[in-house]
Amino acid sequence: MTNPQVLPVWTAEQRARTHQVFNRWLLACTEQEYQKLMDLREQVAPGEVCSIVKLVQSCYARPELLAGLPASLVQLMRERNLPQPFAVASAAAG
Repeated sequence: MTNPQVLPVWTAEQRARTHQVFNRWLLACTEQEYQKLMDLREQVAPGEVCSIVKLVQSCYARPELLAGLPASLVQLMRERNLPQPFAVASAAAG
């Protein structure tokens, strides 16, 4: 990644559930939502392989990127009780 940053540590379960949610989201997303996520991935890790976990964590660490996450993906993550940006920020501060 171009900008080194401290990413929150997620448990193995959180990581696995994030991948499950992402795979489910991929089946239902629109082409525009998918492209929005790919544009964000290119912004976070230009020309690199970037897992969905690292992409989401990067967005949580850099709030200016949060708007790039498709709302339908964020909603699905919220429904599955996965870490949310405000929870990550609170944990990092405490």
